[in-house]
Amino acid sequence: MHSEVLQVGISVDSVTKRYGKATRAALDGVDLEIRPGELLAVLGPSGGGKTTLLNVLAGLEPVNSGRLRFGDEDVTDIPAERRNVAVVFQSSMLYPHLTLRQSIAFALKMQKLPAEEIRQRIDEVAGWLRIDHLLDRKPHEVSGGERQRSAVAKALVSHPALLLMDEPFSAVDAQLRRQMRTELAKLHRQFGTTTVFITHDQEEAMSIADRVAVMRDGKLVQVADPLTLYRQPASAWLADFVSVQPFNLIPIEHQDGATLSALGGSLVLTPPGGPLPQRFDLGVRPEHLRVTRSESSTSRILTREIIGGQVKYTIHTDRDDELVAVRSDDEVLDLDTPVDLAVEWAHALAFDPDSGDRLDVRFNEVVASVS
Repeated sequence: MHSEVLQVGISVDSVTKRYGKATRAALDGVDLEIRPGELLAVLGPSGGGKTTLLNVLAGLEPVNSGRLRFGDEDVTDIPAERRNVAVVFQSSMLYPHLTLRQSIAFALKMQKLPAEEIRQRIDEVAGWLRIDHLLDRKPHEVSGGERQRSAVAKALVSHPALLLMDEPFSAVDAQLRRQMRTELAKLHRQFGTTTVFITHDQEEAMSIADRVAVMRDGKLVQVADPLTLYRQPASAWLADFVSVQPFNLIPIEHQDGATLSALGGSLVLTPPGGPLPQRFDLGVRPEHLRVTRSESSTSRILTREIIGGQVKYTIHTDRDDELVAVRSDDEVLDLDTPVDLAVEWAHALAFDPDSGDRLDVRFNEVVASVS
């Protein structure tokens, strides 16, 4: 951790924010504890409240009710310029007529820091972000990725108590975005600044965050570390939202003591041991649905996509339902191949068919075939 960074915890207590006469609050009684020095990703669909939360934390928007605390200090009514918060937006927000060094130094000069301290801070951050050789150039003379790294340097150089990042990598291409995510994770490990990273990209959130806070309709749905969020999502909606590939949700009913009726009888599953609800929705991620060739099956391969060393299949049932499986490329099946399916029960989830909430059902670690 950088020796001069003061790690501050952030408390959001029952915060509500409404715009005008809107019927639904942009933030609806949000309670959130951001741990000192953590990198928290705030993930959600458009309109979920992510950017409003960022604006409230930054002091750019007042709240209608609730309190905000940075450490022991109540900052609810403190203006943005006095909160010691830095924000990195989607666009780099650099001054086009200044060099990168001058842009990065601007806030420090306004604070009237000594010239030598300004130089040392800039050199340190620029070295970590690998832009030290670009400092004498202007924004239009560097690439989009280099501009964004410069914007991060501009934010970090002031040693903020809280670093807010609003989808900072959305304007760069996919390969560079993955590279910059890795750089951000390394940078956070070095500087340890309490950071809130806003994104709608589940892969981005799950890959770099210490914890992920998922928002929907102005409310927090779940806050957890990425693996817990993946393995124990609070609802079927959340399970699907954090999945990189489409999430299989299969309606299940007991047919008799030995079988489960799936998809309205289109498929029959051999159940695992243990008690099961009479009705539930079975959640199976594509990587936990096995596919094998079977001439007697009425289910067939509808589409096939090669994804690196994996193959993504869409399987069409005789009732026109579709399931998605992702398997290794050891055996690649052709289109229209009849297939049997098998569920890896150890990784399966159960959800209430009416509310969508996850049920506390523990499946035995067996593979159940689907015919």
